[in-house]
Amino acid sequence: MENQFKIAISINLDWPLRRYHELYAGIQEYANKNTNWILVWDHYPENALKASTDKPYYDGIIGRIKYDAYDIAKQLNIPVINTWFSSSIKEITSVFTDYNLAGEMAAEHLIKRGFRNFVNIDHRVDAASKVFYNGFVEAVKPYKCTVKRYLISRNIQDSSELWSKFHNDFKRWSKKWTYPLGIVCSMSSLGPKITTRCQENGLRIPEDIAVVSSGNDLTYCEGFSPKISSVFMDHFGVGYECARLLDLKLQGKEVENKAVFIPPKGFVARESTDSYAVEDDVVKTALRYIADNSNNNIQVIDVVDQVPVARRSLEVRFQKAVGHSIVDEINRLRITTLKRLLVESDKKINKLYRESGFSSPLHMRRVFSKYTDMTPGEFRKKNKLP
Repeated sequence: MENQFKIAISINLDWPLRRYHELYAGIQEYANKNTNWILVWDHYPENALKASTDKPYYDGIIGRIKYDAYDIAKQLNIPVINTWFSSSIKEITSVFTDYNLAGEMAAEHLIKRGFRNFVNIDHRVDAASKVFYNGFVEAVKPYKCTVKRYLISRNIQDSSELWSKFHNDFKRWSKKWTYPLGIVCSMSSLGPKITTRCQENGLRIPEDIAVVSSGNDLTYCEGFSPKISSVFMDHFGVGYECARLLDLKLQGKEVENKAVFIPPKGFVARESTDSYAVEDDVVKTALRYIADNSNNNIQVIDVVDQVPVARRSLEVRFQKAVGHSIVDEINRLRITTLKRLLVESDKKINKLYRESGFSSPLHMRRVFSKYTDMTPGEFRKKNKLP
């Protein structure tokens, strides 16, 4: 029988947030399938370790690793895996959801719907929100968009003063915005706070403002009206990978002390983004068709066939409403898809052209190089996840 190890799980399971419970479910799934572990929920595993006499109370730790736990675990040669994104301990093996890619996916969804003006509302002094914002900004940069950022206290619900300040600040901010507007945030719990403030200030969702969150916590994304679109983060996958890496360490195998990033599962579109940000209904129809079919090797003539106007008329109206040509719109969306495939897939590059909507590998390479100033291979090498 394999060794029975006692593993401390230092996770905020008492918080009613999907990400913590899915993270634990991932750990449990790996442990049940592959180990004989005993999982113990313990917010302060360092206390049990300090009280140990003959042998350490725990054989390993997974969770929010702070210095107290890390220092004594290191002294006792106990392996740890960190899941706390804001941890300042650098020389530690960590597994995180990929907030940079989440920001890119939020941007892709709103760009496809014609939005070019954006606002990010997020928590102040939060490492994950900063990475999410950076990913978002980089993704919208080719479209020459405007992006404003507003940071709020994580504890606005803890006092009447902070809560009133957020209400007043939002009202003041909204008077300076250009509509239609896309608002993004890195946490699901912020979504309803934003949509409620929009409704309070007479802003229509999704006609005036589209809202995208990250995390896809159903309590926040589906428990309010309108339901909120969200990047679906793979917290279960994070937990599973944490357990796998700890298992390797317990077997005495070499595991690098670095951060491992788990990509999101996908994007869940809901009512909060069910619109296209242009006033011209003909262009709106064209944008919807391109967004739904850009990976199907469509041509401009296919887009023209969807609207009741001639090609030249559509091209003029499209350029005026969106700021670039129909061909540019198709190519940019294909490149966005290809970038994701290059990062997430291990397929040979020449095999990716069909999935991203190009007619051939040569066509794919030419267009990608034209719009990004690098080859698909160079992009993969630079951005491939560990």
